Amino acid sequence: MITMEAVNATGVLEAVIDRPNHVSVRPVNPLEMMEWINSRPTAKENPYYLTKILASISIRDNGGPCNVSSD
Repeated sequence: MITMEAVNATGVLEAVIDRPNHVSVRPVNPLEMMEWINSRPTAKENPYYLTKILASISIRDNGGPCNVSSD
């Protein structure tokens, strides 16, 4: 779980309500979106820096940390 405020406070990601009961998270710089999307196959082994940032401010429903390394 994550708040829109936490996402927007990163300065590089923005959270946008794009339909009822749904929020999208996207890079502030739209040119980074395709690179972030293309990094998905290796996100666990070699996460894109935006994935690391998002993971660092995310908490799983069970209270544990997100399973992407943020170091």
